[in-house]
Amino acid sequence: MSDRETVGGNLFKRQPRMDNNDQLRHHILWLLLIRVIFFTLLIGITVLLGSLGTPVILPSDVTILAFLAILFIFSIGSSAILQKQNLNLKRFGKIQFIGDAFFAALLVYGTGCSQSIFTPVFILPVIAGGLIMCRKGGLMAAAAATLFYGTVLILEYHSIVPAYMTAGGWLPGHDLLKAANLFAIYGITFFITALLGGTLAAKLKTTEEALSKTSIEFDRLSQLYKQIFDDIATGIITVDEQGNITSYNAAAGRITGYTGKDAVGKSITRLFPNLQLERKTSRQVIDLQKKDGTMIRAGYSFSRLNLPPDPTTEASVQDHCKVITLQDISTVERMEKRMRKAEKMAAIGELSASIAHDFRNPLAAISGSAQLLVMENEDKDDADKSLSKIIYREAGRMATTITEFLQFARPAPMHAEWFALQRIAEEAINSSAIIQAACEEGAVQIKIPDNTDVYGDRQQLQTVLVHLLENALIFSEPNKKYVRMQAEEEERDGASVLYLAVIDQGCGITPEIHKKIFEPFYSTRENGTGLGLAIVSQIVELHNGTIEVESTPGNGCTLRVILPLPSYER
Repeated sequence: MSDRETVGGNLFKRQPRMDNNDQLRHHILWLLLIRVIFFTLLIGITVLLGSLGTPVILPSDVTILAFLAILFIFSIGSSAILQKQNLNLKRFGKIQFIGDAFFAALLVYGTGCSQSIFTPVFILPVIAGGLIMCRKGGLMAAAAATLFYGTVLILEYHSIVPAYMTAGGWLPGHDLLKAANLFAIYGITFFITALLGGTLAAKLKTTEEALSKTSIEFDRLSQLYKQIFDDIATGIITVDEQGNITSYNAAAGRITGYTGKDAVGKSITRLFPNLQLERKTSRQVIDLQKKDGTMIRAGYSFSRLNLPPDPTTEASVQDHCKVITLQDISTVERMEKRMRKAEKMAAIGELSASIAHDFRNPLAAISGSAQLLVMENEDKDDADKSLSKIIYREAGRMATTITEFLQFARPAPMHAEWFALQRIAEEAINSSAIIQAACEEGAVQIKIPDNTDVYGDRQQLQTVLVHLLENALIFSEPNKKYVRMQAEEEERDGASVLYLAVIDQGCGITPEIHKKIFEPFYSTRENGTGLGLAIVSQIVELHNGTIEVESTPGNGCTLRVILPLPSYER
């Protein structure tokens, strides 16, 4: 999770966490800084009070400056050593605690020994040791402070004191019992302080670890929430008690066109006036206007947003906060309409196919009888012969229409195999009198390489070629009755496909009927059935292919069939 996150329009800043070594290094650095500031302030204030007449024991100015110089040099050198990455920080910290106790002992020794006003300064390294290194650090600092203070009392007892102290009328203490009493009182104080400080530090460390663990879990939950909130396909919008949007995920932006910056802080009713959020009902459907002005069908529902209790806010006010889920159901409704239409067409198709199948037998009898009448009246030149030919011709046309209809209503299962495309094109030409006649006149040109193979159902793809060529020839103008069929293999999106195009020089197709030409029973011919291209589209879809139409009115038309080719060896 990044240090800066935007969730629902709110910006969160997270500080990077430090490991244990970094924390210890940071604490020791603060100790060095506090040491310098603390001793400087103590000595500075004492010097100031002495200059104002307060009776205090202080060494000369040169000695004070030398003490502060040693203190500064030791602290600065320690901070420089602290920057080393391979440094033993625990050992280094213990040295600093001992150093603080030593500087406190020097200060006490130079300002009156047992009578010094700075004796409580020994508490500083003891507290610091307990806080930084828990109980062990505090006890070690307490032991160092006790030993150094005992040394100061021993030196005082033996009159080993600076000359400026006795010259000023100060008398060293020679009462052994008093010295022992002071040593015991301060020693016990140091160790009790160390124990208390260490205990508090241990509890603080335990609390920090628990807080760190809780923070990590919170970060994980926050990241999970953010990922779900941003990646879910359903739009999620939350509003406060005043109806203003407080959070807005990416899906809501994709659905409505409004970004989070556009929506957060705005009134939900002003941005989406059709949303009804007053009465809780089941999922509702509305016409929603997007940012660009387009209308979509959207389904939505809402519920009360269960926020944690806020003692500063009334519960009745919190009850008005809501969470709204939003979905674009335009595609779903279109699919439902297509499904209903497909089911309706399937039912009609089944019924019509049954009726058409029943018509074939009597139609075959009519056609056969008409053929016999034509043969019997072949030598006659009268109306009976003409009527017999009309009956025979129209019966044949009806039989063709019924055959096409049954082929569309009850498509045969596909039996896919590899075969040569050129051979199927030749069979398509031979199976259609219209195409065969056009080939004899030179109106059809086939450009298919000899090594071009296709994978699919041989009979069904032959039907596709027949319908495409017949359709192109029928719509070609008499003086431009020229049709070309060509095929080639290409790579498309990393897969091999076969492009099969039929190009004519006819009147073309207007843009208004581009999508209608593949619909069943749609035809611009007076005697057309409207099933030819519908059968072509059905077969191509069965082969997982697509059809592209390129046409300009008056400049011919190109119907391009794109069929996928398996990647394995043929």
